[in-house]
Formats: sequence, structure tokens, C-alpha cells
Amino acid sequence: MSTPYDLPTDLSKVKKFEWDEKYDFPRDLVGYGENSFNPQWPNGAKIAVSFVINYEEGAEHTVLNGDMHSETHLWEAPGGAPKIEERAVNIESEYDYGSRTGVWRLFRLFNKFNYKYTLYAVGKAIEDNPAVGISSVKNGHDVASHAYRWIDYANMPPEKEKAYIKKEIETIAKICGEPPKGWYYGRLSSRSQALVWEVYKEMGVPLLWDSDSYADDLPYWVDVPAEKNEADPKGMLMIPYSYGLYQSKYNLDIF
Repeated sequence: MSTPYDLPTDLSKVKKFEWDEKYDFPRDLVGYGENSFNPQWPNGAKIAVSFVINYEEGAEHTVLNGDMHSETHLWEAPGGAPKIEERAVNIESEYDYGSRTGVWRLFRLFNKFNYKYTLYAVGKAIEDNPAVGISSVKNGHDVASHAYRWIDYANMPPEKEKAYIKKEIETIAKICGEPPKGWYYGRLSSRSQALVWEVYKEMGVPLLWDSDSYADDLPYWVDVPAEKNEADPKGMLMIPYSYGLYQSKYNLDIF
């Protein structure tokens, strides 16, 4: 086997992948096909533009949040080894800029021209700076979920991830006046989409859309594995995210 990645030397100790009927969504490589699909946007518009502002500041990896190591993701010199049981003050400072200054510059710009955005709010971040969520609601913008912590959920046990999902919904509802109707992780596990759907159902909260997909130019529906045997399955509406105009590509050599 040839691979450019640093894999464990003893692969016999790595658990083989097993399909999980509860958590695994099938892939769809066909989509709308050759003729695509006319979404019939209002007023005959040819495109629909969605503005999102990701608000993660203060919720990233840091020993101040009880983590073992510092953040290495989404700052202006990403990569490298994290600091173990030590603060990375320069990285903290870049995230602090976003909450102290950067987010307000963006808000003023959007409000000046009356362009509506969706705030992808990390729960811990708006707990630390509630004014960000409150201002968004006051000015008529949508607040969606960006998970409770800005961390990688890949190896988190399902029950712990479910507790984080519930805490995120409760946090946004408390600060912004209502629970989030949409969700975007960004650093999700293979179970995350199914767990989000499950927690929303258990809490009796409507989940209108999920954006943890990059698979299309248009929204599309997917079947939810847990609804396989239900008489009236609702499915999940996916509104694809895009890196096409993602800000990091303009200052980081990662695209």
C-alpha cells in the first residue's frame, strides 16, 4: 500500500471500518444529473447568495477550556505541533481579534447595506460574548448552530457528542431567544449528522437544514438512516457549504 500519510506502523491494531446502520448516510454520486435542477428562485433570480459568518472565538482548543493542547486550525500560520498543557498566546490573540474587532467590522458592513447573514455560532463562543448573538437577532439576521465547541469531533464518544449538541441548542435558545433551525459543524465526526437529527427529534425542536455537505451547487434532500422503517420519513434538507469564497484561501496556502 502506498500512501503519503504517516500511518501507524502496526495497522493490525487499527479497527476495520464497519458500516453503521444508525449513523452512516449513504453516498450519492448521481445528484440531479446531466440536466441539473431549476430551483425557481424568487423573482426569477438566477442565483441565491448565502452569507455566513463563522463565530468560533474562545471555543477553540486551549488549556483555558480544559483541553490538553492549543489550537492549530484556522489561524494565519496553521499546522505544526500544538503546545501541550501550555497556552499558545499568539493563537489565542488572533482568535481574540475576531471577537473584539473583526466580527463587529463585518456586522457594521452587513447592517449598513441591509444584507442578511446567517451567524454560524459556536455555543461556547457566544457564551463568552453574548452581544454577538444578541446583535444578530436584533438586526434581523439568522443564528444557526456551529456546534458547542470549535474542536474536532471525530473521536468523541457518541453520548458525549449528543450532550454537546443538546447544550449548543440550549445555549443559543437562551442567548438568542430561540433554538437554531440549522446546523453546520465543519469538524464533524462520521456520526454527527445522525446525532444532530436524533437530538433535535428528542428535544422536539425543528431542524430545517444541515450544511455539512459540499456535494452540490443546490440544496437537496437526503434520507435519514434512523427513519428507514418509519411510515412517514421526513428526511433532511442539505444546504451545501462552499469553500469557493472562503476567507482562508486569500491568506493561507491551503487551497
